[in-house]
Amino acid sequence: MSNPNSHIFFALYRNELEKLWRRRMRALIIALVVIVVGGSFIAYRNYQSFQVQAETNIAALKSQIAQERSQLAHTHGQIKKALEQQIQETQSALQQMEQNPPNPGTENVRQQLASLTSSLKNMPRSQQGSTLQQIAVAHYQLDHGITTFHPNDHGGYRIVGQVFGGSTMLLFGLLALGITGDRVSSEIETGTLGSLLLHAPWRRSVYLAKFVAALTMTWAFMAASAVGFFLMASALMGTGNPMNPHAVGVHLKMVGDQVFVPVQTFHLLPQWSYDLTAFGLALLVIGTFVAIFLALSMVTRSTVFSLIVGAVLILSNILGHTLGPLAIANPAMLLPLMQVWTGQEASDYQMLVSLSTAFTVLLIWTAVSLTVGLWSARRLDV
Repeated sequence: MSNPNSHIFFALYRNELEKLWRRRMRALIIALVVIVVGGSFIAYRNYQSFQVQAETNIAALKSQIAQERSQLAHTHGQIKKALEQQIQETQSALQQMEQNPPNPGTENVRQQLASLTSSLKNMPRSQQGSTLQQIAVAHYQLDHGITTFHPNDHGGYRIVGQVFGGSTMLLFGLLALGITGDRVSSEIETGTLGSLLLHAPWRRSVYLAKFVAALTMTWAFMAASAVGFFLMASALMGTGNPMNPHAVGVHLKMVGDQVFVPVQTFHLLPQWSYDLTAFGLALLVIGTFVAIFLALSMVTRSTVFSLIVGAVLILSNILGHTLGPLAIANPAMLLPLMQVWTGQEASDYQMLVSLSTAFTVLLIWTAVSLTVGLWSARRLDV
């Protein structure tokens, strides 16, 4: 025989999902269009500005060479020799810029590798970690046919990893708050929750159905955003190279206020894998915030209060690093979870934390939030 409780749960879940869609459909569609289209066009404007800047730099160098040559006819002796040397250097810079794609900051992988290898010879072993990491990245690029690249390109593959592995996660945190923050409190305020909770054994199923429905809606929005960003960026700027590598799992160490890579301990992920991993980690951390916001809605029983507290928690990401070592206990600091794995979080905030520690913190917050929410639901007077 099938478990009647499971039938009750799935019926409640479908009901919650339908209510969410009816109430949030228009707002979610508008938010999706604004985030995807707006974000993609901002990236595209940056992409265009790189090209315009490159053309401006080339024109400026040509103008400089013309002026120097006109001055050459009126100079003599040592001044003339110095001016000839300067013209040669300017022509060399112009030739190198014209050989690269029209994108300032484009790096030649072979030249970069030669420079890194040369600098390694005179570097103390204790300081070689970061350089060894860059050398490994350059070798990986050459092995996959990547001879030039730009660190700030925004192709279809790259933009997904940037969106779900950076500060844009604050928007998705606020989105989770908008979907979840009033799931319980609004129905308590209007009295519509009472009839469901009159039957005490159903209370856990009612609460969990709300949690899973909010989680489903939030994750679906994030998945639609990922597809939208990829398609928009690919149409505007190309797909980019799916094999361009990123270093993750970097072992870091702090000496005073400085963060450095003491040894060569890291993994290399191609761009497509980096994007998928960033998206998966984003789903995980947002799931924790859905649990937190639903518990707030349950405990406070006030839509306004739960939304205010939730917004303060999300925005604490901006100043959370001022807490020092205690910052790791703030889940908002882990919103860009991919930055924890790449070591960017440590570089930006001098906050050394491993991915396993971050997982533990998120697991504790999720478990505590669900426990508090379920306990409050069972004790709710209706």
